Amino acid sequence: MKSDYHFNRNQLLALASIILLAPTMRLFPHAAADYARQAAALSAPAAIPVMLMYIYLITELMDSRHEGEGIAELCLRLLGAGVGRAVLFILSAWLLLYSGFILRAGGDRMITTVYPYSNPQSFVIVMGILSVLAALTSARTIVRSAKIILPLVYGIIICVIFFSFFSVSKENLLPVTIEDAVPVIKSSFAAVNVLTGVIFFICFFAAFMPKRRHSFRDYSLWMCLMVLLISCMCITVVGSFGAELTSTLTWPFFSLVRNLVFFNSLQRVEALVVSLWIFPDFLLASMLIYSAQHCIRLALGESNPAYSGEKLFCMSKKRWVIPLCGVITITCGLLISPNPMQMDTWSTKIIPLINFVFVFLFIPCLYFYGKAKKKL
Repeated sequence: MKSDYHFNRNQLLALASIILLAPTMRLFPHAAADYARQAAALSAPAAIPVMLMYIYLITELMDSRHEGEGIAELCLRLLGAGVGRAVLFILSAWLLLYSGFILRAGGDRMITTVYPYSNPQSFVIVMGILSVLAALTSARTIVRSAKIILPLVYGIIICVIFFSFFSVSKENLLPVTIEDAVPVIKSSFAAVNVLTGVIFFICFFAAFMPKRRHSFRDYSLWMCLMVLLISCMCITVVGSFGAELTSTLTWPFFSLVRNLVFFNSLQRVEALVVSLWIFPDFLLASMLIYSAQHCIRLALGESNPAYSGEKLFCMSKKRWVIPLCGVITITCGLLISPNPMQMDTWSTKIIPLINFVFVFLFIPCLYFYGKAKKKL
């Protein structure tokens, strides 16, 4: 029986690069154009100072972990059994709520861009079931799936950005003056929220990665590449549509794809491109469900909840928690914003606010508490 279910940091960052696309396409460049207008391309670079500070903090925390520890295991060791288990249940509740939101947002994207007369419920149920099946396997399966799909998805993005540059108008991007500084800083919150959220989520998978220091350099380089990607998206979309129109579009990147013509002949490829975004939704939801069930099983007293070769539907070692997490995720996806008009509130206010609490309050508190107790 295979016993090595570990992976390296490069593979984990490949997963981060894929799952980043789900919230990025939802918030960018719509949110950036809404605040910064023609200076929207500067929103992501403006987030770099805050991102570097956060990456330094979270990598210092993770570099102090023991072999085989992730965020969940660190909570138990640093906070103790009583408080640690309570925190794990709270963390798992957030992970399941967010995974349900991702499924709901994915369904909203499909019916908005490709299937306008359908409903998101079928998408939520089907993708939820597939995500549960993925969570029943190993974390390495999820990570390796991201590594395989990464070249295809990013190859499509690069092609779209390249061909879109020919329709960019400089009048839509200029002038940028000193008066734009405050709006740019405000718009950078979306970039900070997306990037820090992804880094926070992949730390749950650190338990399956060999301990190695110097992670600050690796994560900082990855962050800079993602900032470049977001900036290029903002340049092409805002440069093509203008800030005012971009801020009113629900999915501006896919609207841009709809208007592209490749080599003067190939057009209307938005259905293919939109369909590719099923993979980021699927991998992010699978990762969140896997992390949530890992937290719950640890809190319930399972000393080693990591996958060790069990059959797919084996319910030993409290693996019954996994389908339960799937039911909770699908239920959340069905109940979140039954009215499509409420999706913007969930997307731009409720979910970012909850994410901010866990990213910028929980992680620093855990780090400084561990330092104060000399457990790090």
